[in-house]
Amino acid sequence: MASTETSPLNVEELNVTSAVLVAAAHHYGQACRVENDAFMKCRQEKKDPRACLEEGRRVTQCAIKFFRSLKAKCNDEFTSYWTCLDFNNQNYQECRKAEKSFNACAKEKLGIEKPEIK
Repeated sequence: MASTETSPLNVEELNVTSAVLVAAAHHYGQACRVENDAFMKCRQEKKDPRACLEEGRRVTQCAIKFFRSLKAKCNDEFTSYWTCLDFNNQNYQECRKAEKSFNACAKEKLGIEKPEIK
């Protein structure tokens, strides 16, 4: 008889490419900072990733929520940006126009501003 109990490792996965992750990295970092920081703090303090499964689940849930919101509100701008990065071997200089458009949409419709890189 199969168990109906859910494994602590069964979570919805984020199914995106590296170009999508690179393009969204700064905005995702802003949107999910609290969850990511809590996970990293747990990992550092507990020194056992198994002790941080709940924090890891929250990171994944936040990422999924972020990307769904991105798709719903800035899909065209974001797709133009990550596609440009993908086709230009992640050469940011080639994609500044698309990046500017995406950043403006993320700020206006998601309330997330790209942090200034120092």
